[in-house]
Amino acid sequence: MLDPREVRAGNWVLRITGTDTKTSSFFEYKAIAHDEYYFTFAKSCFAIQLTSAILKNCGFKNESGNWQMDTGPEELQDGFPFLWFNSIDKSWYLGSTRLCAQPQFVHQLQNLYYALSNKELDIRLGQYENISIIGPVNFFVKAPRKNSPVKDIL
Repeated sequence: MLDPREVRAGNWVLRITGTDTKTSSFFEYKAIAHDEYYFTFAKSCFAIQLTSAILKNCGFKNESGNWQMDTGPEELQDGFPFLWFNSIDKSWYLGSTRLCAQPQFVHQLQNLYYALSNKELDIRLGQYENISIIGPVNFFVKAPRKNSPVKDIL
């Protein structure tokens, strides 16, 4: 679960929907709305781990194995991009300075980018796709699973 003190309106999280159908996922990517109460909302949400696919969809470019914002030459500082991820030491940098707080999740990167630039990071996650471990859950199965032993409650 998320710490409600870490999120703000506009942050993207993985929310538990509780939907139990074959067509809808049990989880969905969702941005926190301005009118939602964070403490209640955060109880049904998880942080989204940063991946190379997410960085690519958020406007980062892969240059020599490092992920950096797509900035023009006028925004380079001493030859370094504004905000970038070094794939060798697995660290985030602001120009040539290594950041003390290393974002691991999408909402942390959003908050860092907003604090540095006073602009929202363009997030395009698409639909959440269930994986084999986390699939739609059928809560209303009437028959017990085959080959499962029946145990007493107490």
